[in-house]
Amino acid sequence: MNLLAIIPARCGSRTAPGKYLQDLAGRPLIAWSIEHALSCPAVNRTVVATDHEEVAQAARMAGADVPILIHAPLSREGVALEVALAPILEELHKKSGYKPDAVMILNPSTPLRPPGRVTAAIWQFEAEKADSLVSVCATPALFWTNARHPKPGYNLRHRSRPQDMNESEKSYRENGSITISRFDLLRETKHLVGGKVTLFLMDDKESQEIDSTALSRMAQELTSDKNLPEPVKGNPLEWMDAIVFDFDGVLTDNRVLVHQDGTEAVYCSRGDGMGFDILRAAGIPAFIMSTESNPVVAARARKLKLPVFQAVKDKGASLEALCKEQGFKIERILFVGNDVNDLPAMRLAGFPIAVADAMPPVRKAAWRVLKTPGGAGVVRELIDTILGMPDAMP
Repeated sequence: MNLLAIIPARCGSRTAPGKYLQDLAGRPLIAWSIEHALSCPAVNRTVVATDHEEVAQAARMAGADVPILIHAPLSREGVALEVALAPILEELHKKSGYKPDAVMILNPSTPLRPPGRVTAAIWQFEAEKADSLVSVCATPALFWTNARHPKPGYNLRHRSRPQDMNESEKSYRENGSITISRFDLLRETKHLVGGKVTLFLMDDKESQEIDSTALSRMAQELTSDKNLPEPVKGNPLEWMDAIVFDFDGVLTDNRVLVHQDGTEAVYCSRGDGMGFDILRAAGIPAFIMSTESNPVVAARARKLKLPVFQAVKDKGASLEALCKEQGFKIERILFVGNDVNDLPAMRLAGFPIAVADAMPPVRKAAWRVLKTPGGAGVVRELIDTILGMPDAMP
């Protein structure tokens, strides 16, 4: 199936102007749904439909296509989404003859989708040979309609407690997170939902819709399950024993330059060098822990005057061994990572940190997500915002 994912971000809405550019755990809100689409192998193309040039730029930076900007009349409230999307589909067809088998709408205002959720919805849509799919969450409540002339939505003589309701007694509300429609259905009826409908069940947490007051709360949901308190500003040695850094994607920007003789080079930040000097002067131990076994890692560690552990297969076990050897408490370790091979160590460390461009599971496991991407001065942000240290040598 050729599946087109569309993330609608109409900024003409009076309910949430400009919210798609607001920071959510280190990246714009719009980027989360784009990433959900791009990481799904069943999605063939990812497009953002917006009327705002800055949102379009942020979408392109996140990897999505923005064929055209929606004209102002189509971005107003009251204009059906299907109508607003029509020029996008027409433009894609006009440019390259592109015609998908199905269209999936990912609402950027409901970004709390666990890994694999989008793929699961697509599988259900295909397995049930549905014409449309709507994501819902169960609402085990007792409903009435028409306040002036009340009518119960249940049998008054068999009044079940919400927690005792069986599936046939539950109601389901659309959460707007994921909608899939056969393209032919959308084209013929001008509606996203119709024909044979399948309901994709999501839980209450996944169904939270963003608003201007919910950004900070959702950032906590996305980046931490530990709800640890912020460290007290002042001497970091009062609450921390050491900092351990992954190398690729943390002290580098995750790119590698391969010379014709096979030797490799990486891109680092000069600012990190001064940052490590500040840490050293403050008496804060720092280490590099890398899965790679490459001379460039050792060379950078020598330059920074840092102990380095290379060819590490299990960073969790290596971190435990380091703590035992040095007499550190693992709950007083700050570990900075970016990719899934860092997760074993991050789940053990008391203060797991993710760089801004870390993989989604890493951000989710982090106690704090930095605003700085890997290789762009991670150490300096740690010094300034997390350790509470002055940005100068003592």
